[in-house]
Amino acid sequence: MPYAIPANIKYEEKLLGPFTIKQSIYIGVGALIAGYFWLESDLEPEILRKLIAIVAVGIAFSFAQFRLDEWLAKYISFMRSEKKTSWLSPAARNLMNIQSIRADAVFMKDKRILGVLKITPINFGILGPIDQDTVIYGFLEFLNSLNYPVQIVMKSVNLDLEGYLSHLKRRIVQRDDKVALAYYEHFAEYMRSYIQTNQINDRHFFLIVPAKKQAVEKVTLDYLETQMGEIHSRLSLSGIVSERMSTQQLINFYGSYFTEKFEIYEKYVSPITLYRRMWKTAPKTIEQAEKEMLEKASGGGR
Repeated sequence: MPYAIPANIKYEEKLLGPFTIKQSIYIGVGALIAGYFWLESDLEPEILRKLIAIVAVGIAFSFAQFRLDEWLAKYISFMRSEKKTSWLSPAARNLMNIQSIRADAVFMKDKRILGVLKITPINFGILGPIDQDTVIYGFLEFLNSLNYPVQIVMKSVNLDLEGYLSHLKRRIVQRDDKVALAYYEHFAEYMRSYIQTNQINDRHFFLIVPAKKQAVEKVTLDYLETQMGEIHSRLSLSGIVSERMSTQQLINFYGSYFTEKFEIYEKYVSPITLYRRMWKTAPKTIEQAEKEMLEKASGGGR
């Protein structure tokens, strides 16, 4: 019978009995510090010297046995890294009357439990007359089918394409294409200027659904889950795409009212590339890049 050979085996040389070299160093340093304070130090009172020695031994043992150094390194790395999340302070929760956000729901202080659906906007203008009527009458039927109140929220935010532009530049740099890079620089500058000059905003739509209060919290959450599923199905009949927001997305959503950042794990949508307009005002750097590439090619041919 064949046996799978473990692939993630980590082996370290032992120095002092069962301890590795790194563990032995930690124990040795701790023992030296403890021995100094226990036997050689003139620090008074004596109980303080012994206490420092015991603490030194404990810290050394923690580093050696429980990999405290790795935990500290991960903690420092986490604290120094950029956090793509939001946090609701007690003051913000009190202002918005929120008790907590968990289980993909918002628990209000007035005992209500809310679920939030994120609605994907429809470019209504490009739809044909039949499709437009389908959306209108489908949404009308959805509203008429409701037997409980809902809240529709529209949030306008500044259009931010920096993530998309950075991703695009990274792909061009990987290709080592100077001509495309020159086009990109002109395109990125044009898009930033166009968005800033025309104050283009992005709109996000949300549907807030309250749960019918039940005696047991789990029953209320199950009822809310059923409500959200029904609304999702009814909206899909009219071509409207919706998605229930998770706990982290809800925290980001409510936290966005107190910060300039607004991120709900969105994928950046590529803007319309205006090549015709760009071609008329193409910078000289493009011609220079093409010239360099031709010279490089001719030099390689020689």
